[in-house]
Amino acid sequence: MPTLLDVITIEDLSAFVDGQADGDLAEAIEELDLQDDRCAETLGAFMAQNALMHRALDPMMDEPTPQRLVDLIRSHTRAAD
Repeated sequence: MPTLLDVITIEDLSAFVDGQADGDLAEAIEELDLQDDRCAETLGAFMAQNALMHRALDPMMDEPTPQRLVDLIRSHTRAAD
């Protein structure tokens, strides 16, 4: 008989870790996390990976867009008109 972990997808876990899971899904994952060691281990790995990615990539969010990319987008926008 399938368990809830068998029907929760990687996308569901990613959404949960990113705070994007809807209420019912988030509640189901939280409950499963408490009851299933395999789920807790998988969720812990996702959370650790998410934290590493944020530490590595978040500083780029504050960097200005390179002017060459702005110019490229503008040139393609003008060409499409």
